[in-house]
Amino acid sequence: MFKFKLQTLLGYRKTQEEGKQRELAVVNMEQKALGEQLSALASAREAKSAELAELGKHATDVRIIRLYTDFMDGCDADITWKHQEIFACSERVKQKQLELQEYVKRKRILEVYRERMLSAYTLREGRKERAFTDETATNIWYREAR
Repeated sequence: MFKFKLQTLLGYRKTQEEGKQRELAVVNMEQKALGEQLSALASAREAKSAELAELGKHATDVRIIRLYTDFMDGCDADITWKHQEIFACSERVKQKQLELQEYVKRKRILEVYRERMLSAYTLREGRKERAFTDETATNIWYREAR
């Protein structure tokens, strides 16, 4: 019966890899949420920009126009901030992907080693079985020859 001596280490590496996959998923969800927030900010800015364009066509109070422009300036600042957050989150995603690749590589090394050990074990067992059957067949042949 084949027993891989480093099976506990392989299990530990698999657990580590799964943890890194969960971390990457969390960061990816965070990046997606930031993208949705950015889209919401951009659409709010576009809506207010359209309202301001409509107000500009009609004679209105300057204070109202000033209020809209101040709101759009605030939206522009928020959009710039969200772009920076998304860039930082993208960097975290890249970092988590690199970490995950490293953990996958570590696990894969052990899996390849395990496969090689299993094939060597299978080969040895096949040779032992072949030697046993050859010996048995030889004994039967000698008995029948007598």
